[in-house]
Amino acid sequence: MKRTQLLALALPLMMLMTIASCTKDDKILRVRDNVLDNKHQDRGFIIIAKEGAKLEAISESLSKLHVRNFKLKTSNQELGLIRVQTPDPSFPEKARQVADVESVVVDVVMNWRLPGKVFRANKIGAAPAAGAKTEAVASNPYSFLQWGLKSVKAPQAWAKGYKGKGAKVAVLDGGFLLNNPEIAPNIILTHNFIEGEEVQYHGIEGFSHGSHVAGTIAAVDDANGVVGVAPQVKLILVKVLSDAGSGPFSAIIDGIFYASNHGADVINMSLGGELPRKTYTDDNGTPDDPSDDYVVEYNRDIKDLIKAINRATLYATLRGTTLVAAAGNDAYNYDVEKRFITYPAAALGVLSIASNGPLGWGINQDTTLYRPSIFTNYGKQFISYAAPGGNWDIPLNTTIVNVGGVVFYEYVFDFVFNIGFWDEATGEYSYGWSAGTSMAAPHASAVIALLYGKYPNMNPILADIILRSSSNDYGLPGKDAYFGNGQVNAGRAVSF
Repeated sequence: MKRTQLLALALPLMMLMTIASCTKDDKILRVRDNVLDNKHQDRGFIIIAKEGAKLEAISESLSKLHVRNFKLKTSNQELGLIRVQTPDPSFPEKARQVADVESVVVDVVMNWRLPGKVFRANKIGAAPAAGAKTEAVASNPYSFLQWGLKSVKAPQAWAKGYKGKGAKVAVLDGGFLLNNPEIAPNIILTHNFIEGEEVQYHGIEGFSHGSHVAGTIAAVDDANGVVGVAPQVKLILVKVLSDAGSGPFSAIIDGIFYASNHGADVINMSLGGELPRKTYTDDNGTPDDPSDDYVVEYNRDIKDLIKAINRATLYATLRGTTLVAAAGNDAYNYDVEKRFITYPAAALGVLSIASNGPLGWGINQDTTLYRPSIFTNYGKQFISYAAPGGNWDIPLNTTIVNVGGVVFYEYVFDFVFNIGFWDEATGEYSYGWSAGTSMAAPHASAVIALLYGKYPNMNPILADIILRSSSNDYGLPGKDAYFGNGQVNAGRAVSF
């Protein structure tokens, strides 16, 4: 891995800041030319078949409905789902008349990349400055910046001999840096569900969200750079989002099905989309052509779309796969919020992970690591567990600090440090910080993977029981809105 010199004092003023978000007033992420297929794609639909129905007969009937530009895309007999494409707004009503069709819903395309802050440390060296005082938690020189390892008590699990050996974690995300030496030795399988792209990341912003997540889970323990919470876990990397963060609902469903069928013990989904609890109009991406507009009804399309993803999550759960998802970063209280809900975190069988982290860690490394993040979604009925995802305060603490020879704004050190940055022109990899429930979810996924590594017969029910018994109750007594059933604790979990 290529690395440059350590940060100079003035460098923070020149660092790249990228805010990746899916809220209405966020910036649109740019993607390098020729990476995405910019051609307009017709609206997709998901046909949900009645239980036990044969999809071949349904597919044949659908093809005879004589709707415009009809394309049969995929058919999944195990889930009872068929995916098609057509701009014809008359298709759903016609398809609902086909024998053994339970419902027909729009395959909603949205930006699934959760809001968060990202900072590249593109001048960071291979080791701390000579003579710098650091408290590395592993032999990896930059583990001293990884306060999240301490938060989940990963070193205590390692000391007992558990580093995830034998477990497999699937990361469902955007593109990945497949050749980054911090994760490459642990990658055993990759797959892509985004048309016109490849698994390898090519985004112009230079930050592979999926690689940061994968590194948090399973960066190898090789005395270089950083280390994952479960450094001996094997990775299945599944691209379900474009490099710009968007994708159809069906890609998430397909990714869950694929990962579970290919041996994933844990599926990490550091992504989320807000499904509206209301009716709205989909213009098929052609706002000047009302002929293909379609009214997406909440009580029909949205509820049945949820039914489709629940089929996938329950399928994976019954196969023994534990599913983990980020709770989202809009500070919504889902105990009272009625306008929308975040998926896949709210899907059946999925563990929804809230975020917490320190404030002022760059000045005082002894400060608490367990402050609920300013951005995390929460709710007693919505959150399963909590994990480190970073934090910040308003106003941001822009004091310049030096931590082990690394010089930056103080508040950046309150974020999660790992791999994920890449200069495609030079092929140079670099480290950096990111904050969001996207960073909390992989910490939790890795802790669960340690359980699968210890117990060959582990399953989602047992994993949840052990987590409930071993997690730290940092919030209000019992289950609460910010920590759910507690803060995951790897050291205690592997002791059961």
